[in-house]
Amino acid sequence: MASTFDALLDAALKLPDDKRGELATRLLRSLEPVDREVASAQEWEAHWSAELDRRVREIRDGSVELIEGDDVLTELRDIAERP
Repeated sequence: MASTFDALLDAALKLPDDKRGELATRLLRSLEPVDREVASAQEWEAHWSAELDRRVREIRDGSVELIEGDDVLTELRDIAERP
């Protein structure tokens, strides 16, 4: 029997690209501290643009280790299934 996480992930991956993007955005925004005001669309875009630039630099200069997506998903499933 698939775990709730697996079922949710499978359902999310079947969504059209635009809906998956909207879901990802909402999930990321749910991680923002509740004591902060919600960022405007422009602030959100600027923040993530800067973050993506930083991450690309780290990949190019070799200061971070890239991990295969399947390995990450396996680890997340293992974590989600722990009691």
